[in-house]
Amino acid sequence: MIVPAQKFSALVADLQGIDGASRELGAHSQGEAILGAFIRHAGYCDGAVWLECASGEGLRLAAASPGIEPAATLSAAVPDEIVERTFDPESLEAAAAHLPGAHTLVPLRHHDRVIGLIALRREREEPLEGTIELLRAAASFVTALLTAKRMADEVREGNFQLKVRLWELESLYDIGLSIAATLDQDELSEQILIRTISLLNARRAALYLRKGERFVLHRSFGEVRGQFLEDEIQPEELEALKASRRPIRMSSGADCLFPGCLSLLALPIATATEMVGVLAVADREHRDGSVGPFDESDVRLVRQFATQAAIALENARLHRDALEKQAIERELELAATIQRDILPRAVPRVEGLGIEVLARPARQLGGDYYTFIDRDGGFSLCVADVSGKSLPAAILVSALHAALHLLFHEGRDLGEIATELNRHIHLWSSESKFITLILATIDREHGMIRFVNAGHNPAYVVGLDGEIEPLRSHGLPVGMMSDSRYSAQTRGLPPGALLVFYSDGITEAENAAGEEFGNERLEALLRAHGSDTVAAIRRAIESDLEGFVGEAPQHDDQTLVLVRV
Repeated sequence: MIVPAQKFSALVADLQGIDGASRELGAHSQGEAILGAFIRHAGYCDGAVWLECASGEGLRLAAASPGIEPAATLSAAVPDEIVERTFDPESLEAAAAHLPGAHTLVPLRHHDRVIGLIALRREREEPLEGTIELLRAAASFVTALLTAKRMADEVREGNFQLKVRLWELESLYDIGLSIAATLDQDELSEQILIRTISLLNARRAALYLRKGERFVLHRSFGEVRGQFLEDEIQPEELEALKASRRPIRMSSGADCLFPGCLSLLALPIATATEMVGVLAVADREHRDGSVGPFDESDVRLVRQFATQAAIALENARLHRDALEKQAIERELELAATIQRDILPRAVPRVEGLGIEVLARPARQLGGDYYTFIDRDGGFSLCVADVSGKSLPAAILVSALHAALHLLFHEGRDLGEIATELNRHIHLWSSESKFITLILATIDREHGMIRFVNAGHNPAYVVGLDGEIEPLRSHGLPVGMMSDSRYSAQTRGLPPGALLVFYSDGITEAENAAGEEFGNERLEALLRAHGSDTVAAIRRAIESDLEGFVGEAPQHDDQTLVLVRV
C-alpha cells in the first residue's frame, strides 16, 4: 500500500525540527518533537519515546504523553520490526512490557545498533489505512536524522577534545619553560601549585617533598590538615603510591588531607630513580560552579605536569646542593688560609742549626702541626698530629697553636707545658679527640736535647757514624686523660748530630699494593745519607717516598722536620 503523500510530507516537516530542538534544549525536547510528530500525523492519541543515552549504554526515556508513566530505562528487548498487536496478538505481552496498553512499537535501528524505541497508543483497535507504511518510512527518516546528528555531535566533540588537548599541550609547554627557569625551591614550589590549580580549576592544592623516609608539607594553597603525608593517607594507599606510582583519587570522604573537601587527587612526583614528592589537589570546580570528582583526563594531565615538576625540583635541589658545596668550599678555603698562617711561613735561620721541612697535607685542611720557638735557653720545636681530619682537626690545631705559644712565652718547662696542654685539650675538645706530639728543646751550648714524647712516633738522633737513637714515647697523647702528667727527658747530642721528627703519614704511607713505607725504610735512608746536608737528606726521603707510593692516593698528612746541630 502506498503511504499517503500529504501525511508523510507533514510528518517529515515536523521531524526536521528534531535537530534544532536537540541543540537548543537537549534530548528531552528531541523526544517530545518525535512523539508529537508521530501522534499528530499517524492517528495515535499518546505514547512514549526512549532514545539512546549519550554514553551509549541502553535507552532512556526522552518523552511521554501526559498521564502515563513508562519506565525511565528499558529492560525489555527492542523488536527488530514494527510490532502491531492487532496483526500479531502474541505481541500484546511484549508491547505491554514497554508501555501498558500500547498498540504499536516502532524500533529505531541503525544497522545492528538500537538507537531508540517509540511506543504508541490509539483510541480505536484498528489502525488507519497506510499507518504501518507511514510509520516504517517515518522511522527510517528519524533514524537517519538521529544518526546524522550523532555523527555531527561526535565530530564537534572530537574537535572540542582536540582543541582541549592542544590547549593542554601548549599549557604544559609554557609551564615547563616557566618552572625550568626557576632554581629557587620555594619559588618553584609556589609556581607548581599555582599552575596545578590553573590546569585543573581546583580550589586547593598542596605539595609534599621527601625528607628522609617521610613526606613533609612544603607549600599549600588552602587549609591542610597535617604536616606529614603519612599521618593523613592510609598506609596501603601510600605504599601503592610509592611502589607503583599509582595516583590516589577519592570523591567521598576525601577530607583526609584537606578538611571538608569533596574530591581529591594525589599523584607522585618522581624522577627516573626516586620519588621526590607528592602533589595533591582538591575540589575540581566545573563551569556551573559545582564541585565534582577528578576524571581520567585530569589524571593524565597532572601526571604529565608532575613529570616536568619532578625534573624542575631535582634541578633546584642540585642547584641548592651546588651552592651549599660552594659555601662549604669557601669556608674550608678560609680555614685552610688561617691554618697556613698558623704554620711557619718559612724555615727559621738559627745560628748553629740547619733546618729543613717537608709538609704535605692530605686534604685542604690538615691535622699535622709543627712550629719553632727560639727563646733564651735554647731553640724549641713541636711536631704534632691531631686525631681526625678536615675542619674539626683544623680547629684543634688552632687551639693547640694558641695554647702552646702562650705556655712557651710564660717560660715553663717542657713537662709543665705538655701537662697544661693535656688539661686544656681534654677540657675543650670532645672525648674522641686527642693529639700526639713531641716537644723538644735543643741546648747547643751544652750539646743536649730535652724532649717530651706524648704518644708520638719516635724521633731520631742520627750520628755522623750512622748510629740511630730513637726518642720514644713516654706518655699518653694529650687530651686523652685529664690527669695525665708529663716530664721531660734529656739526651746528649754528638757533634754534627741530625734530629729527625716526623708524623705517621711518612712511615704509614702505602703503595698500590697496601704495603707501608715503614720505619725500617726510613732508618735505612737516614743511615745511608746521615752525613749529607739536611737539604740533601730531605730530597732523598721525599724522592724515595714518592717512588714507593707511586700513583696510590695520599691518605694522611705528611710532616718531616730535620735539624742538623
